[in-house]
Amino acid sequence: MFCAKKGQIESGQLPPFEDSLMQHTLRANYQAAIWRRSLENLPDVPAPSAGHGWELDDGVSLKIRWMAGLPAPDVVLNLISCTCRRTCRPSDCSCILNGLKCTVVCKLQGCSNMVQDDAIVAQDANDSDGDSDD
Repeated sequence: MFCAKKGQIESGQLPPFEDSLMQHTLRANYQAAIWRRSLENLPDVPAPSAGHGWELDDGVSLKIRWMAGLPAPDVVLNLISCTCRRTCRPSDCSCILNGLKCTVVCKLQGCSNMVQDDAIVAQDANDSDGDSDD
């Protein structure tokens, strides 16, 4: 991130996180287990959505579970910024495209995708509730 041009980096340029590798490994292991049982009559096959890298979408169809947690540590996510000029639109804003809120590092300030000050204050209050040094 420190070598990026003008300090700007697209989220697609970030290396894969350990969590995405784990999910891929779970899917590959599940597929290998299916192939290993391919010659059995009526094999006992667990559901792919039972912790094997997939999840049910609307309770009917399977979709890949790319990550179980955040795509990167909070420190890195706060450095990702968009370069929107007038408004943040889902088709142009890199923050929205990646499911992130715009931060103070973004070029456009005061867009509808910004983290609300009330949410930050509430989060800070929750963080400090259990952090007494008495």
